Amino acid sequence: MKTHFRRLAILIGCAAISAMLSACVTDRHDALRSSTARLDRASTHFVSQIRYQGDDSRRDRLSRDAELMARSARKLDADVDRGEPRTVLADDYRQVEDSYDQLHRQLADEGYAEQNRLVLEDFDRVTAAYRDVQSAMVVRTADAHIRR
Repeated sequence: MKTHFRRLAILIGCAAISAMLSACVTDRHDALRSSTARLDRASTHFVSQIRYQGDDSRRDRLSRDAELMARSARKLDADVDRGEPRTVLADDYRQVEDSYDQLHRQLADEGYAEQNRLVLEDFDRVTAAYRDVQSAMVVRTADAHIRR
């Protein structure tokens, strides 16, 4: 009789752990989904602000890179919404990461911050959203390694 209760307790415990893990995975996927949507919105807004500022040579180059970032963010967001596999999302994220790094380097150029404080404030929003996506991707990757 004790053995039967022990097995039943183990079975119930395993079921409870399984339910908790699936809830965590769902919450983390929702976090990634909301983060990518936020990055998509922030990067699109950033592009509009760059275009509004004008077209001198620096801004034209910056505008192209900002557009690339926005396209990459939009693709990542769409692929997350469609539930694309981890490998596709990792490739999308690398594109976002590369375009973000390029923009960050350009905005760090000497003198840009003093002339374009509003643009940099918009980029701060992009950075915050990017960091959220970065964190969600790290968690998602860690979850994938745990499930293997």
